[in-house]
Amino acid sequence: MSRGLFAASLCLLSLLPAIGWAQGATVLSGPRTAAFPSLQDSQWVRFTGAGVPRRQGMILEHVGPELVVSVEHESLRIPAASIDTLWTRGHSAKQGAIIGSIAGALAGVALGLHYGATTSEHDFSTGQAVLLLGGIGAAGGGLIGTLFGLSLPRWRQRLP
Repeated sequence: MSRGLFAASLCLLSLLPAIGWAQGATVLSGPRTAAFPSLQDSQWVRFTGAGVPRRQGMILEHVGPELVVSVEHESLRIPAASIDTLWTRGHSAKQGAIIGSIAGALAGVALGLHYGATTSEHDFSTGQAVLLLGGIGAAGGGLIGTLFGLSLPRWRQRLP
């Protein structure tokens, strides 16, 4: 009898580590695998999930499968597996640079054409004036557009 009890106890003890592993950290799968490791501390996020209304806050910590987010003067510990949608805050510098450089180039080309048509004695041909002023306009417009785009917040959806 004692030998059977000893064997049963030994079998139960060998199962304890498996029970502990099953209740351990949640393994992120699918798009969460790429989205959550790329998050950084002090980054602004918006999220919704199962049992979590839409919230916005700054990431305080990124601990394994949990996010610690500062929301309205309190910190929330949210399991990553419960988040359904996630947005990160960025800026619109790239779009501003593209739009600004196109607008600046068009303005420079127009000025170059005007300069070539109205001035009879000049050091540049109309084509050279168009290229020079168009390039200067594109560079200046791109710089101004980038600075303007940095001031505009933009939310980028990371999940789903």
